[in-house]
Amino acid sequence: MRTMKRYIFKITILLFIFYVSCDDANDLLNQYIKDGPIIYAAKVNELNTQAGYSRMRVNIYPEEDVNRSYCILSWNISQGLKDSVKVEYLENNFDNDSSCYYTVVDFTPDEGIEGNLEITAQNVDVFGNRSLKTTERAYIYGPSYISTLINAQVQFSSDNEIIFEQKIGAVGNLLSYEQNSGEFTDEIFVPDSHYPLTDAKAGGVVRTKTRYLISETDIDTLEVVNYLETIIPPN
Repeated sequence: MRTMKRYIFKITILLFIFYVSCDDANDLLNQYIKDGPIIYAAKVNELNTQAGYSRMRVNIYPEEDVNRSYCILSWNISQGLKDSVKVEYLENNFDNDSSCYYTVVDFTPDEGIEGNLEITAQNVDVFGNRSLKTTERAYIYGPSYISTLINAQVQFSSDNEIIFEQKIGAVGNLLSYEQNSGEFTDEIFVPDSHYPLTDAKAGGVVRTKTRYLISETDIDTLEVVNYLETIIPPN
């Protein structure tokens, strides 16, 4: 008899818990459906970034949505703090060559943003509905990265040509050299590995600085901070 009473008591408790749980679940559900079902805007289908010096370009490929209005791009600037930019889906922000919307974000030196950065994109339609988020990583070049770049070494050929060392990522070198008059030539950019010197002063100085394009998609070239000075050998 006692066993039967215990069994009935347990069943009663379980039914009570089930009833309370269902009631709580209904209350929770009602909080979200009281204003109608949640409507999401069409999300960003693809997001890619292009690196620059203290800046980046973000290319946005949104899904088709006749009601789309703008995209919010956001990123962390420090622990717990975020910054963002609004990109309107307008003709002025559309790149026909890449078939995408885009923006270029510039960072101030005070922000100190350099290296890897995670970008989050979220669409908003004309009714204020937001989309699910899309994330992508970006890379920002800054003073720390520039300090690691090295000038290409130079040599001189027998017919008075300067020969630049080939370095990975280098797109050319800035060049100025001392002539017999004692004056330096105007600085020029040399994209080739060889360049003929005219009226170069034996024992004079050649000043060079290497320019880099680290990735083909980068929006900025980078230059070594200091010039390399090399003595011109006797003819």
